[in-house]
Amino acid sequence: MITIYGPDGLVSDMAPSTCEGCWIELIEPAPADIAMASALSGVDEQLIHEALDLHERPRIEQDDSTTLLVIRAPHMEDGAGQDRYSTVPLGILLARTNIVTVCKLKDESLTKLLQNSRTRAEGFRSERCICNISRNVAILFLHYLKDISTKIREVEHELAQSLSNDDLKVLLNLQKSVTYFHAALKTNDLILDRINRKGLSIGSQTKLAFTEDEEDILDGALTDTRQGIYMSKIFTEVLNSISSVYSSIISNSVNQIMKLLTSFTVILMIPTLITSMYGMNIPLPMQEHGDAFAVVGTVSALLAAGAILFMKFRKML
Repeated sequence: MITIYGPDGLVSDMAPSTCEGCWIELIEPAPADIAMASALSGVDEQLIHEALDLHERPRIEQDDSTTLLVIRAPHMEDGAGQDRYSTVPLGILLARTNIVTVCKLKDESLTKLLQNSRTRAEGFRSERCICNISRNVAILFLHYLKDISTKIREVEHELAQSLSNDDLKVLLNLQKSVTYFHAALKTNDLILDRINRKGLSIGSQTKLAFTEDEEDILDGALTDTRQGIYMSKIFTEVLNSISSVYSSIISNSVNQIMKLLTSFTVILMIPTLITSMYGMNIPLPMQEHGDAFAVVGTVSALLAAGAILFMKFRKML
């Protein structure tokens, strides 16, 4: 889908010759949308296709007239019965007269993020757009990390009550999500730090001029990104600790069950041995006695009780 926003921030349907100062938004674009965006903006289609690669890492690429800035943004996947967090590349192509944003997947949070990043007071300034998108991406990461923190506490509570496969699956999904977030935030941090220190240019000649306010927004994005890195690192350690503890609990529970079953086997073996002996077709003591069954049963019960007391004393049961 392609959406064109004019310099006033309103959706417009412009001819290629009148697209100066536009923001072209591509979300889940079809080949025709990509071709149209390339014709309107003068951006090479190859750069748009690179931004659509789901495995694209954050980076900056420049040609003679265009700069491609790729950052990773958080994304909510629809899992089987539960939501899962992941990341998706968000491409920002800066041309001399317009801006193109590219995202492979449609996500309500990302769409809202881009909408909040469009400021209309001064038109679509490349500097302001980069700062706003970077800051909003970092804030969205922090929002999702707080959600993950809440879910971690819920999983801890559930696992403390009972060890179910569903809870363990949630724990696995949270571990994967935090891993994705940490990797994306680390690479985003490198890109933002580079822009903050060395600046950025459109193509090979036009250097962007950040205002003091825009530099403050960029610094805020960098600070929030590093806070996200710190939080994701802590959550990774917490989740690894929870997994390790509950793996030990499961292993200990299995050992306790095996110990109990083994003890029952030993206890039942005593009366089984005695009754098996009295089932043989040979002369046996008290076989002619009228109370032989009661005596044999009593002796078997006493020996079994003795075995139980012995195991209790040695803490084997």
